[in-house]
Amino acid sequence: MKMERKVMNFIHSLVGKRLLDVCCTAEILTFDFSPLALHASGYARIIRNSDILVTTLDYQSWDLSESTNNDEWFNVAKFHAEIIGGAVLSTTLSPWNDLHIVLDNGVIIECLIANSSPHYNEEQEQWVLFECSKDPKPFLTVYNK
Repeated sequence: MKMERKVMNFIHSLVGKRLLDVCCTAEILTFDFSPLALHASGYARIIRNSDILVTTLDYQSWDLSESTNNDEWFNVAKFHAEIIGGAVLSTTLSPWNDLHIVLDNGVIIECLIANSSPHYNEEQEQWVLFECSKDPKPFLTVYNK
């Protein structure tokens, strides 16, 4: 129970932080809430006013020659100004470790594990929340099943 409380306190430490930047790194969406960062390695999406602006599944639509030629990178660039700048109003974590972040500019960031397409690699990380520092502490990693 004590560990769950620490995890939730860490996730809730996002509240009040501004989203300073969002970018794509390979098939990962990276969110800068300095001094905290969120790396969404699994299925993630960015929603604004009930419209899905970005989803990591868009990466599958690439042209097979240039890694940045896909809808994910295109939409992050296209909607960048609409996505960044909002402050975190709330964070929730489902029983399946789906992370939902609501910003005051109408943006919702979701890192989904339940009923989604998990990211499979050696580490099997779905999303990671960490403090940006030379020795990042705390550090929270959520893995697939």
